[in-house]
Amino acid sequence: MQRQWIYTGIILFLFLVLVFGVPLFPEFMAIGIVGPMNLGMLIFFLFHMLAPALAFHYLTKTQGR
Repeated sequence: MQRQWIYTGIILFLFLVLVFGVPLFPEFMAIGIVGPMNLGMLIFFLFHMLAPALAFHYLTKTQGR
């Protein structure tokens, strides 16, 4: 049960950073990372890739595979 809440907290944190970080701190979120990718794009990418990956990991652990 603890792992589920850790995963939920990670995803919720990424979501809140996107929702509040972009309008409140646009200069910070526009920091370049690699090539055309900036910090906001990286967080968006992590949010959309990490959520299904963590959900799959949690489901496989709880089903005993």
